[in-house]
Amino acid sequence: MKSRRILSGLAAAALAAAASLTFAAPASAATWDEWMYTDDADPGGVVRFRADGDVVQLCDIEADGWKVYLDVDDNTQSLHKYELSVGGNGNCIETRASFGSPYDLREGNVFRFTIWLDNDDNPGSYGDTAYWANVN
Repeated sequence: MKSRRILSGLAAAALAAAASLTFAAPASAATWDEWMYTDDADPGGVVRFRADGDVVQLCDIEADGWKVYLDVDDNTQSLHKYELSVGGNGNCIETRASFGSPYDLREGNVFRFTIWLDNDDNPGSYGDTAYWANVN
């Protein structure tokens, strides 16, 4: 009987932990300061930016055979910082200041984010650019 109670308690704890994770994800998704989609009619990629922690997330959001690319440049210092790319519907890549250079973006500077799609037949297509300040 004792082992049945322990297993029942463990199962309840596991369910509670899973439920808290399920409800925590949407709250963190709402914390992005800026975001931009690729410039096609049915966007295939998105970049999101959160100044606190210099978090940059690049995602492929469509099963279309295209890969998503991002350039990040320090517009204030006229300095290229880094490039990212990701492919495959639902796949994302994320960087943050805690990863160190070049992902630690200087406070107060303005950064140019350029996103685009690429495939074998259409390199560098559907691009868009935004300028976002790293102020938190």
